[in-house]
Amino acid sequence: MNKLKKGTYNPTYPIKDLKLAKINRDISLVHSENFTSKLVEYGWLMPIVISNNGDVIEGHHRIESAKLLKQKTIPVYIIDWVNTKEEREHLQCIISLNNGNKVWSMADYLKAFAKHNKDYNLVYQTYLENTNNITVGNIIHLFFAYNNKKFKIGTAKVEDKDFSNYLLNKLSNLTQSYGKKLVAAYCVREFIQVSYSKTKKDLKKIEFLFMKWEKMLKIKHPTCTSIRDFRPTMEMYLNDYSLNKK
Repeated sequence: MNKLKKGTYNPTYPIKDLKLAKINRDISLVHSENFTSKLVEYGWLMPIVISNNGDVIEGHHRIESAKLLKQKTIPVYIIDWVNTKEEREHLQCIISLNNGNKVWSMADYLKAFAKHNKDYNLVYQTYLENTNNITVGNIIHLFFAYNNKKFKIGTAKVEDKDFSNYLLNKLSNLTQSYGKKLVAAYCVREFIQVSYSKTKKDLKKIEFLFMKWEKMLKIKHPTCTSIRDFRPTMEMYLNDYSLNKK
């Protein structure tokens, strides 16, 4: 039988002595406010998790809820086997423990890892500069080329910065010209996939597809907003292009 690690329990740890993790996602005030009613009705059903020097690992929103209820102490479970001085280890533990609580969004992962990973920081800053033109999910797909598994553990790498910026500029121009309603996010996602997997990053093929897409946008063709038809239409155009070049 494996011997599992065990921490220690303190039912009255001073809230003022807790050290909130700077690398954690942003606190949602709405989530904290919603949790206060649960605390009032049921009390503390589970402690927060901290390191032996007071660094918070899990329970940031519950701490904020306790503060809203004017609490001075909080029940904690103290562990000594996570090195919270090492940001990467601390963040991985936070993400792992929070998976059963409020779901982490793609933006949460991106912002958290951006604090100590240059590739994530590049993509995060690019997202902040382009929030009006493209969703965070599509920014991530653009630069990390659909490595979702690696993305969520902080090990994804920017595949091709120049190519990603080229696509981003083209997609941003379309959005600015025709609006988010016509340049639908799910169609942008499909176009990114086609650009990577079908054209193999051939710029002549991609320029041809952008030209065809814009022609449809100009007449507000129903395909532009069809999650069912958009990708097959792009692939049909791509096949036509390849046949004509033979």
